[in-house]
Amino acid sequence: DELQARKDAARENVDSDWFTTRGGWGGRDVGHLPERPYFFFFQLNAQQSYSEFQHQIWDMLNKIGNLNNIPDTQTYRQIRYYSVIGPAALPPEELDRYNRLINDMLAIYNTASICALNEPFHCGLRLQPDLNKIMANSRNWEELQHVWTEWRRNSGQKMRDTYEQMVKLSNMAAKLNNFTDTADYWSFPFESSALTVDLEDTWEEIKPLYELLHAYVRRRLREYYGPERISRQAPLPAHILGNMWTQSWENIFHITQPYPGQTFLDVTPEMTRQGYAPIDMFRLAEDFFVSLNMSALPLDFWQGSIFEEPLDRIVLCQPSAWDFCNRRDFRIKMCTNVNMKDLITAHHETAHIHYFMQYKNQPKVFRDGANPAFHEAIGEAIGLSVSTPRHLQALGLVQPSVEDTSVDINFLYSMALEKVVFLPFAYVMDKWRYDVFRGEIGKEQYNCHWWRLSEQYQGIKPPVLRSEIDFDPGAKYHIPANIPYLR
Repeated sequence: DELQARKDAARENVDSDWFTTRGGWGGRDVGHLPERPYFFFFQLNAQQSYSEFQHQIWDMLNKIGNLNNIPDTQTYRQIRYYSVIGPAALPPEELDRYNRLINDMLAIYNTASICALNEPFHCGLRLQPDLNKIMANSRNWEELQHVWTEWRRNSGQKMRDTYEQMVKLSNMAAKLNNFTDTADYWSFPFESSALTVDLEDTWEEIKPLYELLHAYVRRRLREYYGPERISRQAPLPAHILGNMWTQSWENIFHITQPYPGQTFLDVTPEMTRQGYAPIDMFRLAEDFFVSLNMSALPLDFWQGSIFEEPLDRIVLCQPSAWDFCNRRDFRIKMCTNVNMKDLITAHHETAHIHYFMQYKNQPKVFRDGANPAFHEAIGEAIGLSVSTPRHLQALGLVQPSVEDTSVDINFLYSMALEKVVFLPFAYVMDKWRYDVFRGEIGKEQYNCHWWRLSEQYQGIKPPVLRSEIDFDPGAKYHIPANIPYLR
């Protein structure tokens, strides 16, 4: 009862609309923070309120003594999880410094902009939408190289020293939670004593397929850009793969597809012809889950969610799902476009909502995925089911199709450019950070080690010479935000 009272008091200090500016469950990349200055003040207040609540719980549990003496396994697990409070274990002045270091790095990240190639007066190009659009659509080698390099100069390079300070405080917090370091703390929720080995074994299973995909893409890019720019054997230059971070290569599909002209299933034109609106896509998603004997979504969900970009304020448009932890308020935030990709995403995000609803009456510790990756696994499985021709035919969005191997290969290849390519990228993200947190890599090797791992696992290289003045990991949101990526 005392814990619940303190939790309720802490919640009263946090505006229920904060979900428009914080990352929730959903898409694998949390969106970018709004530029308005009041956000950072608000965020720090919210962080402080929640940290105070966590610290009070921590103080209470520390008085219990040896947790291993608790005979009931469920009680033990709840208390064990409540006793892990992350950075909130830091002394108040150190916690404030930790939060400010992260917010300082995010301020750099979210305000970074560059000038256009050979246009010194055409400046203010932002990551979203300007730079992402160039990386996705331009095939101009020099322009892509310019955008790739300048983004890293104006984002990651400026936060290198701040990141080093944050690592020290993050490790201090981990030790206060009875972990060896932050890597140990981040591994804890996976509940595997051999997580590192499991990951490497899994990668070794996927690696042969990835190497074949990599070799094929290299040959097609060599044909496109010429042998003077793409070697037969060297890693691929990171700037020509259609994405700022090479986490997906799907934007170079049209210049590398196995069977040009053999288009695969895309219901976007039919959705447009039938007059679909964003809300209709979420109604379809609801019908999908009801057909699986799930409950219909509550009225509050439809009233509180954001399905289209608001005109009156800035929101983070990265799709995400939200559990407000009061057993009744669940929401989705997504700036939905009427196309097939967003139709699948709508089902993915709705899967999170149904997962929230299924465990809403569990104790707080159990109102979460089985491990940090489980929510995403459920959403991805649903997304794959929705995208099958049979299901789309049942929705009246596609005519019965004729079996065609070339169309199937193009479709599977396109999926591989997104799903298979993402795996080594995600692995490198946290493998690099685990090495940093464990002290195996010092600040004098930050950038070198990043590219060593990128070449080893992804088979990519930077388009221009890099040095330890640069901090290329910081050009990806989750590094300055200190958000785990392994899930």
